[in-house]
Amino acid sequence: MKKIVAVAGARLLAACGDAEAEVEPVEEAAEAGEQVSMAESPLVGSYGGTTDEGEPWTSTINADGSYEDTVGGEVTETGSWTHENDEICFNPSVMDGETAEQTCMALLAVNDDGSLQLRTPDGGEIMVPKLAEE
Repeated sequence: MKKIVAVAGARLLAACGDAEAEVEPVEEAAEAGEQVSMAESPLVGSYGGTTDEGEPWTSTINADGSYEDTVGGEVTETGSWTHENDEICFNPSVMDGETAEQTCMALLAVNDDGSLQLRTPDGGEIMVPKLAEE
């Protein structure tokens, strides 16, 4: 099963999060089931780090509802994403000979530095570092 780079990479970097960073709770949408506007979502941007093998990874979440994951400069996954209430879901595009499974995570907080605190599908908590905008 192909995993989203953001989840895999974030697990690797969870211990690297800045313990001193201020955490701002994510405000829930006004009504249950209300989708957050993609352009207004605190998730839009690029996140990244380094894998255990030392390869750089990035996950770019776009305001148009698409995302792209790369490892070592090569695209490993693309698809669409949604942000509803406190949940973000990634829906990978289907590639030849593969199946695509949606992955959803609870968005716990957006830190002052833009990094995200997430709860993974298995119940673990991770910190995903945001990359500086170019």
